Amino acid sequence: MQPLNVIIGLGNPGDSYRFTRHNIGFLFLDFLAEKVGATWKKEQRFVAEITSFTLSGHKLLLAKPHTFMNQSGQSFSRIINYHRWHPSSALIVHDEINLPLGAVKLSSNTAGIGGHNGMASIFRFDGHNALRLRLGIGQKKHPDMDLKDHVLGRFSSADLKQLRTQMGKWKDSLQLIVDNGASSAMNFINRKDKTNE
Repeated sequence: MQPLNVIIGLGNPGDSYRFTRHNIGFLFLDFLAEKVGATWKKEQRFVAEITSFTLSGHKLLLAKPHTFMNQSGQSFSRIINYHRWHPSSALIVHDEINLPLGAVKLSSNTAGIGGHNGMASIFRFDGHNALRLRLGIGQKKHPDMDLKDHVLGRFSSADLKQLRTQMGKWKDSLQLIVDNGASSAMNFINRKDKTNE
């Protein structure tokens, strides 16, 4: 497994999508950047906003694709190819409806796309080996509700408050990956997550 070089949060660009469930990846990366006072910069060659973030002395690139969710793989591919990084050195942060709100799970290439359009796009661009930090947004409130309406719906103020308290724990998960490697981090994060359900 390659050292972690880049964290790519998935979401849709534009203020109208900012606090939607699908944009939880963007929200977490904004939290990380805010913690260190990092400034986002639009990088057209990557079709993304980027900044840098240092954890345990290890410098990481943070990226928020501006391709819209269904084309996230384009941005992923441009970043990886430009830096000549192996796909396994990337961590993709995205929403997960099969986890309770705020829960976290670290997955490897053995996990399927689970119907996630952003991950489907990344898989089309040879992203099968990328790590994934799956952040829980919870199931649909009503069985008859369209999935698109759920993921593009906005978090309530109470939801956002709960997520904000969880983001420090998500950052701790990143720390484990950087310090101990993905396999060790996966065992700890996923075991801990199950005990909290």
